[in-house]
Amino acid sequence: MKREKIKIGSIITKTDGVQPMVTNGYHNNGKRSNFCIGFLMEVVIMRYRLDMALCLILLFVLMGGCTTAPPKLYKNYKTSIIRFLGPDENTTKIQETVELTMTVPLKAGIAFAPSQYNGEGFPEKEKMNLMKKIASQFKEYKFVESIELIPSLYLEEGGGFSNLDTLRQLFGIDVVMLVSYDQSQFKDTGALSITYWTVIGYYFVKGEKNDTHTLMDAALFHIPSRQMLFRASGINHIKSKATPINLSEQAREDSLTGFRQASMDVAKNLQKKLYDFRKVIRSSSGKFKLKLKPGYELEPLKSTE
Repeated sequence: MKREKIKIGSIITKTDGVQPMVTNGYHNNGKRSNFCIGFLMEVVIMRYRLDMALCLILLFVLMGGCTTAPPKLYKNYKTSIIRFLGPDENTTKIQETVELTMTVPLKAGIAFAPSQYNGEGFPEKEKMNLMKKIASQFKEYKFVESIELIPSLYLEEGGGFSNLDTLRQLFGIDVVMLVSYDQSQFKDTGALSITYWTVIGYYFVKGEKNDTHTLMDAALFHIPSRQMLFRASGINHIKSKATPINLSEQAREDSLTGFRQASMDVAKNLQKKLYDFRKVIRSSSGKFKLKLKPGYELEPLKSTE
């Protein structure tokens, strides 16, 4: 049997009388052995299975951490009627001594309570759109003579009824509807955030969970007597998902959507409150006296109303 010389320093791994194989996976004639190829394939498969097992373990750990961690407050926009009016001893004395006498038809105003965060909040355009919706509802009733849309610049933080007295003189109003809102946005990282390790997943997989809660309140006040006549509220809740890249953009979109939908809800509830208030005026059964302007007459309340 003819034997070929093997390069010094090599190790013979197989000798079957055909051709020896050295540790570089090749015979001395340059051809790869099937045995070597199979062995390398098994090593690759074992390494792949080990990597998969480690990834699965890490995935379960991250999923457990993501599902148990509480959501974090992302943003909060808030105005408060109570904070704007504030505690005032003079207001309390007026409420106790001044009899509530309303002159009808009413001259009303609508304004947003000032923001608590140095003007941060919703755009003035969105506020004006809501005030227009409310004004259109007031105009449906004959007991309302006119209604003024008052920009936010006319109200000061903590201005109270003294600020409203100024508005009464400037706009010639006796009642004002103050609108306030409280919106909170929460951010929670979902289990899909593990895909952010890849560049493609970072841009396209929506693993950030966003919750947007919006509460809106509208209250009508009689400025001279400092009394609240009625109020209506609206709520909205939005759930969405976003990628880390689009988180701020999605949050802004949800914020405006929540504001608009809560506006629709408060406008719907306000319509019923206005109708009930109309019945109170026409029946003269409220906790106030009516003073009719010359030429204005109250229509009698129908039995079906």
